Amino acid sequence: LWGSVLGAALLTVLPEFLGIFQTYNVLMYGLVLMGRLGRKKLLRKYDEEDKKAAYKALESVEMIEFKNHQVGKLSGGQLQRVLLARALATNPKILLLDEPTASVDEPTKTDLYKLLKDMNREITVILVSHDIGVMSAYVDKIACLNRKLFYHGSKEITAETIEGTYRCPVELIAHGVPHRVLRKHRKK
Repeated sequence: LWGSVLGAALLTVLPEFLGIFQTYNVLMYGLVLMGRLGRKKLLRKYDEEDKKAAYKALESVEMIEFKNHQVGKLSGGQLQRVLLARALATNPKILLLDEPTASVDEPTKTDLYKLLKDMNREITVILVSHDIGVMSAYVDKIACLNRKLFYHGSKEITAETIEGTYRCPVELIAHGVPHRVLRKHRKK
């Protein structure tokens, strides 16, 4: 699939960092609409279907009221939502996200994970994150990678799972959303 026309129609990848100049004068709606370019023939204008897809994508990430705001004036969390909308405007079957909550504050991180969980009812969402303690509350299945792939059929991550995968001791501290804290390493 990778690199094929069929693959482009099925899969949308949102990298951790997308090259956008913060001072660039593009409006959010225009940036989301650009997500449709892969479906256009060379030098074709956006049609009504493209515009509806961009509008719907902005609605789905709760950013439609800001559609005429400049991208360069967005907060980190708002920018993540707009980039997510751009990916969604392609109507993917699979959404692959690399660190979608990088550089956002904790409340925004929680909101983004909730949003992705809601989206997962309609499309497959695969995400890469180092923040497994928080995200585990919002996913169905988890695979941990540390030189080997460790697949877990459920979203439950125990201290033993973390210790076995990453070979370091942890303790679980929960206050609404669970977080993992490393214990001191035992001397051998």
